[in-house]
Amino acid sequence: MSEGPEVKRTADKIAEAILGKSIMEIRSKTIKDDVKQKIIGSKVLSVDTYGKNILISFSCNVYLRNHMMMWGKWRIYEKAEYDSGKVKPPPRITWKRKLQKSNSNSIEYNFSKSDVSTIRNVQDDPRTRLILITDTHAAVQFNGPILQFTEDNPLQHESIARLGPDALKSKFDIEKARRRLKERGRMKLADLLLDQTFIAGTGNKYKSEILFLLKLWPFGPANSLSSAEEEKLLNEIPQVLQEGYLNEGRTRPQQQGEPSKWDFRHWVFRRAGRPCWVCGARIVIDKQSSSRVTFWCPRCQQTSA
Repeated sequence: MSEGPEVKRTADKIAEAILGKSIMEIRSKTIKDDVKQKIIGSKVLSVDTYGKNILISFSCNVYLRNHMMMWGKWRIYEKAEYDSGKVKPPPRITWKRKLQKSNSNSIEYNFSKSDVSTIRNVQDDPRTRLILITDTHAAVQFNGPILQFTEDNPLQHESIARLGPDALKSKFDIEKARRRLKERGRMKLADLLLDQTFIAGTGNKYKSEILFLLKLWPFGPANSLSSAEEEKLLNEIPQVLQEGYLNEGRTRPQQQGEPSKWDFRHWVFRRAGRPCWVCGARIVIDKQSSSRVTFWCPRCQQTSA
């Protein structure tokens, strides 16, 4: 799942492996040969993020922008292990969903996954989009649909310049976010939080969690918020994303004695049919009232209408 906190954690892992290192080899079917030759021998100057984008700069004045969308993954391998040809790519996962209905207000989805991989060597995996090799590591990108190499900073490109303030930046521009909130007053809150031109980095998981924590009905318009609710929303978004970043995607604090499995990590996300941690009502999944699926508590997040 490519949301701001998870993207930033991925960038941290990439930086740990290749930041400051010289690129010995680069493999990609889409990179132009002249750009490839510039990168080889250059150093990795920075690995940063903006919203859901990973931005890598090289000392040869070349930049890479990567957006993983829903399917992209990065994996870091020790070079010796990579050279041996024995490193495995990430599993090809298929998700099976079982629907269970106990009554009209209780819909539960149970997810199970299975690994359908048959490839045993990462170098043979057709999902591979990019490989950056240094003297110590190989950083491999799988399935990332957006890999753009440019000689000007991607922060100046329209694809990023149009985005709202990054919720994970140390200097979050709350005034800019406030202006954009006003401009999007007719949008449903569930759609507003997914609008990257409002605030960059929030995805479907954090959308549901933030609205639950603020006890806001997901399908009301943004202009129905009171001034106090607006202020709480603008402060809660970066706070929840920062907590997700620091806690490996967890949005609900782990209670003493609780297991770390998925059902205990979140307040409402993917908990349809299960009891609300606060009030005990059954969490609802809604696929029709907004552009993306929304998880919410019908008791904690009642409409004010």
